[in-house]
Amino acid sequence: MKISEPFQPDPKMKTLYFTYLALIIVPLFVLGLCATSYMLLINEVTVATIFAIFYFLPLIVITIFVSYWIPKYCRSIKYLLTENEVRVERGVWWKTRHAVPFSRIMSIDTIQGPLSRHFGIGTLDIYTAGYTGRAGGGSGPSVRRAEASIMFVPNFLELREEILNIVKGRSLFGTSGTLSEVLGQQILEELKEIRKLLSSRLS
Repeated sequence: MKISEPFQPDPKMKTLYFTYLALIIVPLFVLGLCATSYMLLINEVTVATIFAIFYFLPLIVITIFVSYWIPKYCRSIKYLLTENEVRVERGVWWKTRHAVPFSRIMSIDTIQGPLSRHFGIGTLDIYTAGYTGRAGGGSGPSVRRAEASIMFVPNFLELREEILNIVKGRSLFGTSGTLSEVLGQQILEELKEIRKLLSSRLS
């Protein structure tokens, strides 16, 4: 990726989402057909009709809605690497925008599930110092949540290395020196404090 050149998820993201939809909806339709067929088999025509209306109608509405939403959501996602930060924008009706300065990035995780691996795409989760929380609201308070995610791009491993290379050359939180230098200075200060405490107790 080039600096200041916006990019989007791979088009296979749309295929991946439709695959997820099919994996959920198709078994539910088959289950509903089996239940309806059984009711007809035992001559419960009225019950079968009512069941079919209240079971299949919501499934059809949900399928149509999600099928309409998936392409729009995929088109709404935009990524941009500027000189100083990573920008992520997404959302069909409610737009969310994240801007993560390179100087705050502490780690980048890669995620690739079985289907994503099949399509050759993956996701980058970008973490910064102190940014923690409940992942998705239900995984417990000890689970970190990414401040920004670059989802379903084909060259996610190369992109991760590119961002990390930029981060390595930046100062931490705007301080002078690289990350390793800042951490080294912090360790040195801690050792000095420990030495002072030991000296005061021995004297």
